[in-house]
Amino acid sequence: MVELQRDISTLQVTWLGRCVYFLSFFRNNQARNNIARVFGQILSPSAKKRLAMAYFSHLMTSLKEIFLFTWISNKRLAKRVQFIGIEHLHQATNEGKGVILLTGHFGSWEFAPLFFLVRAPQYTNRYYCVRKSLRFTFLDNILLRRYENAGCQIINKKNAVRRIYSVLQKQGVVLFPFDLRPAYHTKNKLRVNFLGQETSTYTSLAFLVDKLQSPVVPVTSYRLNKKHHVIEFYPEIEWEPYADKEQAFLHNTQRYNNRLEDMLLANPAQWLWSYKRWQE
Repeated sequence: MVELQRDISTLQVTWLGRCVYFLSFFRNNQARNNIARVFGQILSPSAKKRLAMAYFSHLMTSLKEIFLFTWISNKRLAKRVQFIGIEHLHQATNEGKGVILLTGHFGSWEFAPLFFLVRAPQYTNRYYCVRKSLRFTFLDNILLRRYENAGCQIINKKNAVRRIYSVLQKQGVVLFPFDLRPAYHTKNKLRVNFLGQETSTYTSLAFLVDKLQSPVVPVTSYRLNKKHHVIEFYPEIEWEPYADKEQAFLHNTQRYNNRLEDMLLANPAQWLWSYKRWQE
C-alpha cells in the first residue's frame, strides 16, 4: 500500500499552479489521472486536488527555472544547492567499479546534473547523464551546451546500455533515470509494482549490475523553496543474488523501484505526474 511521508496540506501551491489546474479540466489530463490512479482510495478528493495543484505549481516553477538557470553562473548556482549524504557516493566510487546513480524525474530534473557538478567538481568529465532530447530543439541545444561546459557528458536514452557499460568499465559515474515506461516493442522488460500499480520496467539496470557489480546509489533532488535545491544521496542498494538469474533480475529490479517510490513519496508534488507511466 502506498504511504505518503508528509502532510498533503503543507504542499506549496502558487497562483499559476491553481490556474493550470483549473485549465486542465478542458481536456483529459494525465497528471490528474495518475494521481487518481495511485491515491484514489487513499486520499480524500480535497487532498488529491491539493496534490494536483501543488504538482502544477512545481511544474510551472521548473519551467521558469530552465530559463533562469540557463544564464546563471556556476558560482551563483552552487549557492542554491545543498548536498545530503554525499558520502554514500564517495564510498561507492572507491570500489573502483563505476557508479550507477539511480534516480527519477524528481525536482528540477533537467538541472539536477548541473546542481551536482557545481558542488562536486571532482567528478567533472567522469560524470554522465542518460537523457532523452527535449521536443524543443533550441532549448535542448542550450541545455546541452550548459552540460558540456560543466563537464557533464550526455548518453542518449536510445540504445544507452552499451555506452553505459563502457563508461562503468572506465569507472565513470552515470545518472540513470529509472522511472520510465519501456516502449511496447521492447523485449528487455519485466513486470513490477510501482506505487501500488503493476507496470513494465526495463531490465537494463539489473543487467549492468549483474555483469559489472557496479554499486547502485539512489539519489533524488527536490526544491526547498524558490531559491534552494537539495541533492540527497542514499546508501548503496547492494545486489541480492539468486540461483535463478530471472528471479534475481525481478527481485532486485523491484527493490530499485521501491527506492524510487520512497524518494517520490517524500516529496510527492515534485515528480513528473504528467508522464504516462502506466499502460492502460
